[in-house]
Amino acid sequence: MNSCSKIWDEVLQHIRDRVGTLRFNLWFKNTRLESFDGSNVNIAVPNVFTQVWLKENFTSLLKEDFSRLGNKKDVDITFSISQNSNVENLPLIETIQNEKKSDVINNHLKLNRVLRLEDFIVGPSNRLAYTAALEMVRGRQPTFNPLFIHGSVGVGKTHLLQGVCNRIKEEQEVISAVYMPAEKWTNEFIYSLQKGKTEAFRQKYRNVDMFLIDDVHFLSNKQGVQEEFLHTFNTLSELSKKIILASDAHPKMIGQLKENLASRFMSGMVVKVDKPEYATRLIILRSKASKFDVHFPEKVLEFIAEKLIDNIREIESSLITLSAHAKFNERKIDLKLANEVLCEFFFNKSKIIKVNDIEGIVLNYFNIARSDLHSSKKTKSISFPRQVCMYLMKSLLDWSYQQIGNYFGSKKHTTVMFAIKKITEQIESDNQFKSLIEILIENVRKSKNKL
Repeated sequence: MNSCSKIWDEVLQHIRDRVGTLRFNLWFKNTRLESFDGSNVNIAVPNVFTQVWLKENFTSLLKEDFSRLGNKKDVDITFSISQNSNVENLPLIETIQNEKKSDVINNHLKLNRVLRLEDFIVGPSNRLAYTAALEMVRGRQPTFNPLFIHGSVGVGKTHLLQGVCNRIKEEQEVISAVYMPAEKWTNEFIYSLQKGKTEAFRQKYRNVDMFLIDDVHFLSNKQGVQEEFLHTFNTLSELSKKIILASDAHPKMIGQLKENLASRFMSGMVVKVDKPEYATRLIILRSKASKFDVHFPEKVLEFIAEKLIDNIREIESSLITLSAHAKFNERKIDLKLANEVLCEFFFNKSKIIKVNDIEGIVLNYFNIARSDLHSSKKTKSISFPRQVCMYLMKSLLDWSYQQIGNYFGSKKHTTVMFAIKKITEQIESDNQFKSLIEILIENVRKSKNKL
């Protein structure tokens, strides 16, 4: 085995441990290390699609490993299409079929049986979405179709979709329903193109009675995939099949989404799931706490409900973490332990957000160059993202107006004030725009947490 093979085996083992067997097989199985001189890395991949995907999604992870191996702070990662016939096209779906049978049902994602509609906690933040989901479950044709549910991470969108699909499978055996994330649907479509099986793929998804697709925002910036998804959507719609979609963003707020696809998404009912308010969070906590074999005092649940305001996943994680600490340290769960265990892990929101985090999210969403953002151009396609960036910097960094102006090339503080005032007014008058700003802020925080 040559040195490149040994190094690549070590890197691949680490990647497999980090991303899991399924994702590893999807993207790394037919790759190899072409060269590594300590500073520059070249990785051979089987096709263009894999090249783009690895570059966009795994470059930082690869840099981390090769920086460690090369004992350097930074390395340059490049991907090249392999000319070696021994490297075959990546079999995106065949690798899934090699997983344990318990992980796959009829080539569809196995549903989490825990996610049932009857366990969904209903409150003011999600009542409309829940009611709409129930309408889709009923045998008759709903008054709206499709149903598009959007909201930030961890507010219950997946619970609703899987709950609907589980209910259909349990009560209406003659109805075929498929639930899957948009990423899996995309992978299967790409595989069908590779293998010349697009007709079989289309027959598979254009003949279901209910089509439930999660994380639709994944389709962003994938023009060919969007076109195929639109045809599938239109076919099902013409046949009066029920369609439920979920996304982190409103259709209009999904960056680089084809206009005709966004329009089709909005042709039925679009409903937002907000972050749960205190009363709903407390009910959720009580429900989840009842499933543990340890006792959570009401005061502790109230404390967590007050502090954890972002999403339901954090709520559940807090209970798991607190329960584990209590068991391992042989302590009872009380406010003192909750403060010790949860304050630093969950409630510390003060991790440093850097200006590059904000700028990167804005540049990516609006698809503009950094040079344009910092230029004196006043066209709306440039000035508007610049104003949004200024607003985010003021909100998340608490910079002074003059600091922000200096960052954008010695712009006057009055220019910054005007920009922030304009964005603030639009947030107050336009709920869809408000949702966009919330999404950008959330993406900045997620980006920051990956550092």
